[in-house]
Amino acid sequence: MADKGTTATDLEPFELERFFAKWEFEASHLLCCSDCEPLAVSELLEHADEECLKEWDELVLGYTMANGSELLRREVCKMYDTLGEEDVNIVVPEEGIYLSMLALLKPGDHVVVTFPGYQSLYEVARSLGCTMHYWKPRFDSDGLRFHTEDVKSVLESHDVKLVVMNFPHNPTGKTLTREQHAEVVGLCRQKQCYLFGDEMYRLLEYEAAHQLRSNVNCYERAIILSGVSKALSCPGLRIGWIASHDKAFMRRLAELKDYTTICPSGPSEVLALMAVRQRGRIVAKNKAIIAENIATLEKFCAEHAAHVSWDPPQAGSIAFPRVVTDKTVDQFCEGLATQRDTLLLPATVYGDEAFAKDKRVRFGLGRKNIAEGLERLAAFFKEQA
Repeated sequence: MADKGTTATDLEPFELERFFAKWEFEASHLLCCSDCEPLAVSELLEHADEECLKEWDELVLGYTMANGSELLRREVCKMYDTLGEEDVNIVVPEEGIYLSMLALLKPGDHVVVTFPGYQSLYEVARSLGCTMHYWKPRFDSDGLRFHTEDVKSVLESHDVKLVVMNFPHNPTGKTLTREQHAEVVGLCRQKQCYLFGDEMYRLLEYEAAHQLRSNVNCYERAIILSGVSKALSCPGLRIGWIASHDKAFMRRLAELKDYTTICPSGPSEVLALMAVRQRGRIVAKNKAIIAENIATLEKFCAEHAAHVSWDPPQAGSIAFPRVVTDKTVDQFCEGLATQRDTLLLPATVYGDEAFAKDKRVRFGLGRKNIAEGLERLAAFFKEQA
């Protein structure tokens, strides 16, 4: 565990969140959302079982259990092979990342992280004074690909404290094979480093063979983050969970959480319980939306090949194609937003020069009704020609 005096004091602005703060509620057509079609409360209630409805009807707006309700933690455990209720703490997803890094890391620790990615997965560690090693996908002939030898070389040459990986990956939509995943887990076990798995997009694999084992099911020093924001269509509930078999880590996480949210929102927990219990129905619906959108985007990119180059995603609700423009990718996305009221996310928010230079943009795959946004994008392409 980290020294108790360790704090993150030099955090850079969260570029992706600052971008959305500016544009998300200004542009009418969002083509870059990472979540799946959000559910209405009425839909959750319509499909809720008697126990959940009783919990909802009898809900009192008091403080809740600090680590989350027993019902919700018990239901979460059913999604994994090895967890008990004591191994789960219900958190706001972003909070889970922040507190995990504070609990684990101290200045000088070596950290490997998939990159580009959600900024807090690496920025908190960097701000703590850790030495960062970025595991980047390569620009292969058939698209972006993560190679395990790149992380292996770091683990063999440095005393690594933590490996942070996010598969299915945001923003590339790529994942590992099961053999690659087993190799990375084996390397972590060999070096006895911690493994933090951001599994927010898990369950959204297009093929059963692409679904990896949860890290917490296959490594005793693994810590996972998951929740209801992506695959379960409930980002507004702000409910996720950190899970691990490491008792010392879970104890320190609970101590640190006393300085942030203290306990989850009661109404959000009950609604999240409904979503987790309805996960089969919800995930199936979202995967159907994603499949339809991938087909639509493949056709769109083929028809507009002079302006956009498709890089097929392998899993999750995001794709990361390349736009062909004489403008910077920032200028392209800002022009699309101001002139066509349509939003794409530029690679520059991830802080990597190579992806910005390659003019990558993030497309969301999980929302309905992307047709009008694509029509506006096509019109914008025509205007730029």
